[in-house]
Amino acid sequence: MIQAGNVIDCTIGVTFGLSTLSAAAVGGLISNVCGILFGGTLESAAKAAGLPSSNLTAAQRALPYVKINRLFSQALGVLLGCTLGLVNLFFIDHEKSSSLKLQQQTEDREFAFEVEASNEDIVDATVFTVRGPDNDGLLAGITASLTMRGCSIINIAVEQFPDGTIVDTFTVVDQKTRTALDDNELMDVSRELLDATTKDGPLFLRTQLGEIEDQNSTLKKRIEQLEEALMKRRVTLRSSQPVRADRNKDC
Repeated sequence: MIQAGNVIDCTIGVTFGLSTLSAAAVGGLISNVCGILFGGTLESAAKAAGLPSSNLTAAQRALPYVKINRLFSQALGVLLGCTLGLVNLFFIDHEKSSSLKLQQQTEDREFAFEVEASNEDIVDATVFTVRGPDNDGLLAGITASLTMRGCSIINIAVEQFPDGTIVDTFTVVDQKTRTALDDNELMDVSRELLDATTKDGPLFLRTQLGEIEDQNSTLKKRIEQLEEALMKRRVTLRSSQPVRADRNKDC
């Protein structure tokens, strides 16, 4: 069930935007169907191995202690089986589905944003208008991009629509001249704003963060192994015990 749910979450769940809970439900459905189809496999294997049957009569099965023993045996079997199944959790990448979904979301929305730049709306100021879906961290990403470009933000207006789209309006001036940006700079700044909403935006960075952390962990272990091997090659230890033994023989 765990393996099926993880595969569904990383494939169909990414394609159709299913939640992890929905993928787990489908995995449970597959597990139950497999349980019905292969339920008699163990019994057939036991008979093939020559294991004897209990051969209890109907009267014996009706005895209280037999019923209690059967109930506790079934509960113990379920407990052991589920505990054994939980071992799969050690071999599953828990962050893979989230990274794939974020990456798919980023790719789907890559061309959903529009940027409009104008030096005509306000005197001695530049107005940037960003239209697109309302992503988490979008406002912070655009603000950081404008600041790194050398712009001072003097006003921000946000308008949200029922369909989930937003219109963010940024009124900025040059940090040095305190006037509107040059007309020749508008195209470059607009491109940087588009990059902040897509490939350099928070969704993309969050997607790549897990992969970078895994690579850093692997490189750290490799460096520690190389340092230990180098230290062993540079250091030579000679025990003094053989020398003492030779001295005792000379005496």
